[in-house]
Amino acid sequence: MDDNNQGFGDGQDNYLNAAKKAMDAAKQAGQSGLQTSAGAGAGAAGATGASAEAAAAGAEAVANAAAASAQATVEGGTAAAEIATGTAAGGPWGAVIAIAWSMRHTLFKVVICACIFILFIACAVVSLPSIVTNNIFHTDPSSVDASGSTNLTQNFDNMSSLVSDCVSSGYDYSLSEVQRIIADGGYNYEYSMDALINYSQASADYDTCYILATYSASMKQKGTTANDLQSKLDAVKSKMFPVTYEEKTTTVTIPATEDSEETTETIRYVECTIHPFDKAVILEAFDVDPNAMYDQFNITYGEAITNMSNALKMTLYGTVGSGSVPAITDAELNAILAKMNCSSTRKEIMRVAISLVGKVPYFWGGKSPPGWNNEWNTPKLVTSTGSSETGTIRPYGLDCSGFTTWVYNTAIGFNIGEGTTNQWNNTEEITETQLLPGDFGFKDTPYDSGINHVLLYVGKDDSGNNLWVNCAGGTGVIIDSPDYVRYFRRLKGYDLEAALTSSPSLGEPLYTIQADVTHYCSCTLCCGPNANGITASGKQISPGMVAMSSYYPFGTQIMIDGIMYTVEDRGGSSIENDRTRVDIFVPDHQEALRLGRFQTEAKIYRIGR
Repeated sequence: MDDNNQGFGDGQDNYLNAAKKAMDAAKQAGQSGLQTSAGAGAGAAGATGASAEAAAAGAEAVANAAAASAQATVEGGTAAAEIATGTAAGGPWGAVIAIAWSMRHTLFKVVICACIFILFIACAVVSLPSIVTNNIFHTDPSSVDASGSTNLTQNFDNMSSLVSDCVSSGYDYSLSEVQRIIADGGYNYEYSMDALINYSQASADYDTCYILATYSASMKQKGTTANDLQSKLDAVKSKMFPVTYEEKTTTVTIPATEDSEETTETIRYVECTIHPFDKAVILEAFDVDPNAMYDQFNITYGEAITNMSNALKMTLYGTVGSGSVPAITDAELNAILAKMNCSSTRKEIMRVAISLVGKVPYFWGGKSPPGWNNEWNTPKLVTSTGSSETGTIRPYGLDCSGFTTWVYNTAIGFNIGEGTTNQWNNTEEITETQLLPGDFGFKDTPYDSGINHVLLYVGKDDSGNNLWVNCAGGTGVIIDSPDYVRYFRRLKGYDLEAALTSSPSLGEPLYTIQADVTHYCSCTLCCGPNANGITASGKQISPGMVAMSSYYPFGTQIMIDGIMYTVEDRGGSSIENDRTRVDIFVPDHQEALRLGRFQTEAKIYRIGR
């Protein structure tokens, strides 16, 4: 499997792969360094002036000296041929590696390995962003944090968290800006919030490595500190998620009462749009012109930043290496289920699994409890190690084993274990001809090297190819026919052939609606003068309660994405006149704003008390 296909992973630690790739990073950085007229080049773009040239020249000298001294000790045609091949392939670096393995004396191999290690350190000093490496290499003693970590991964994690906090602050600013626009304009709050278009919820997609590289390049690798980085990002938080708005009006009918006739009223509201994260703001934050020449090197700032960012990714993750599919419709889902000749339990597992197609993205290390997770598709920091996505902000979702765990927990309440290794151990081998919907497919065994992938069998397409539903890297939940599935297994400890039984406390749902879900809290902005914490039914407001139209009596139970809610509150005219609207209570106003609005299937289990 190509190293760039690390989307297959579970999000578990992959330090061995990172270590292996560190040498690739050093080699790549060294080769880039030899390609520029300054002798330090693209791979050394992070260094300053003479220090970068000296480091690159030193690395070159180490390799040349090692190659020359070692070659003098090598005898015979085979070794010479190996050296010639290595030199042709990689210059001095290729010669070093070829000679090391052609020698017969351990001492020389040790010398060569030491030279390669020195080369790696030199390349790391000149190639990686100083905000991450300065505490390790002390290239700029004046900005070393005496109490800071000297571990590269820990430094990067700290900087990733800092960047994430700054971007979250920018998102919060955009939400507060929407509130300000509504208040300053005297617009109707309920209608304005209903009209809010929030693109940022699923698109806060930026690269932490790029941000750290841009900052370090802007400082010419000198004087980089966490406080300075945070200060400069905070200065542009108002521009991270741009907000635009358009004033609108609508006419509503006010029903007649005993004392008045039916009338109409014109409502002024504002349609605000929170736009996706503006990546150009990073260049503005650090006052960088990507087309300007980078100091004494014959490359631009843009090229230098890209090279530094890629070198950091290669060192940490071994790759510099995302996509989506259309959301499945109810009609499409029902058509797929109708073709299945299997038990009702297996059909329920498939219904739950396929219901996420096109709706939940891939997220390295993504796990979730049963039921719909309102945090899916909201921006989060990837913290699990071992992927090129680690340290970036991505729309939250599931990884491959997180998806299969979620499916079984949600569908039948059975825990199949986390991670591909546990799921392998909790299943037993079957043949390909024995496959039934809900059975497992694996790319590798737990004992194979590389990153595994787990899928759930759906059936066959019209051409007889196996169809699998899985959460794939760069795509999310999808149904496809990959050719890498080599192992077929079935869950142990659960009778999948038994008929599906509903919870006796719930029974069968009365009917299903396509719900328009929003969120509110008990503040005056959400509830107006009735913001006293008491619902329209007279109860103290608490999580698990929702506001719906009076068409649904108090006590009505409605399940949304696996969570049961009870109707205990009412809303304004936009809720009262819309039977599909469900306003879910949350304790905090900021949380209500963040969770936003979405459409999903909801099941009515009880009408009234």
